[in-house]
Amino acid sequence: MKIGVILDSEYTTDIRVLNEVKYLRTLGYEVFLICPSFDKQNLFEVIDGVTILRFKLNKSIKNKLFGLMNTLPLYEMLWINKVRNFVKKFSPDFLHAHDLFMSKIAFKGGNGQIPVILDLHENFPAAVMAFKWSTTFPYRLISKPSAWKRKEHEYLGYAARIIVLRSSFKESLSIRYQDINSDRIFVYPNVPDIHQMQNFPIKLDLFPRQGRFVLFYFGGIGERRGIYTCFEAIKILINTIPSIHLLLIGPVDRHEQSKFQNYLKDDILKERVTHFEWKDLSDFPSFTLASDICLSPIIKDEQHESGVANKVFQYMLFGKPLIVSDCIPQIEIVENNNCGIVFKSENASDLAEKVKFLYSNPDLCAQMGKQGRSAILEKYNLDVCGKQLELLYNSLIS
Repeated sequence: MKIGVILDSEYTTDIRVLNEVKYLRTLGYEVFLICPSFDKQNLFEVIDGVTILRFKLNKSIKNKLFGLMNTLPLYEMLWINKVRNFVKKFSPDFLHAHDLFMSKIAFKGGNGQIPVILDLHENFPAAVMAFKWSTTFPYRLISKPSAWKRKEHEYLGYAARIIVLRSSFKESLSIRYQDINSDRIFVYPNVPDIHQMQNFPIKLDLFPRQGRFVLFYFGGIGERRGIYTCFEAIKILINTIPSIHLLLIGPVDRHEQSKFQNYLKDDILKERVTHFEWKDLSDFPSFTLASDICLSPIIKDEQHESGVANKVFQYMLFGKPLIVSDCIPQIEIVENNNCGIVFKSENASDLAEKVKFLYSNPDLCAQMGKQGRSAILEKYNLDVCGKQLELLYNSLIS
């Protein structure tokens, strides 16, 4: 049977989608995918057995059209037309759409005749409200971010099945929208493909330790990710841990470039922070193993209560202790698996205290790292969690 995947970002940069597609291929499904080409990607190619159809779309224009979706739905209309052509070309049995706003596009693109699987990467209405570009005057008058809260029920209704990151989010949707049967909702977290991740070569010279005590953060960078809390914690720690160093890998939120760069000009931070805008996922193990503690300092809000980020599970796979902010999903992972400690979100002093505690207890760090790794190998991985994808598609076929 054929699955048509609909994605509004570049396929090869979305690790969740890559892993899901890989698993579905092992079940014997043919997978076809439509996504934009923001740069010079081939408009048609086959990667690891996945047939990819792209269409040219300028990234800046895409962002503007996306921001207009609640005012002038040109982006939606563009996508519906693209999906209709995609369906005519490949005749998929199912349409697997990623993110809430693609649900209606998939349904209309399939003329209401093809079952839609809606894959929620996050609590989208809450996520939009966390973006500065959508909530700052005058942009909020055009983007109308609060409209997504009102539209959530409608867009969920286009889906035959829904995928969420954690059980509590499934429960909250079922309670909020009682016409959505919980049997239609499946839980698939952002777990790693441990076979792929462990096969990446370790490059010992990629980030020399040089006697530093390294805190590592991987992912998007900005205020809502808690990065500035990390900067303030470094300032607190320089006297008690002179070798403290913060390694950051990830793009800086577009509207926060100036703020981020101003922090890096600080006399204390400029010698104690290393930032790479981008590194290939294959380098992740090498950077993790060159670090002492791995961080997920995201700000506690409604968006971040919907699930755990890829990086948390990836950190655990390589045996590093975690320090995470007190978002409930992160608390559950850390406390249930004894693989790290929790600090109060946006509290730099508390984060600094937690860093000092782990710095002073290297044996505990090693034990936490070992327990985190065991948890990934035993339960939080593609082989185990992918079975939910199998159950989902089996329920549609039967």
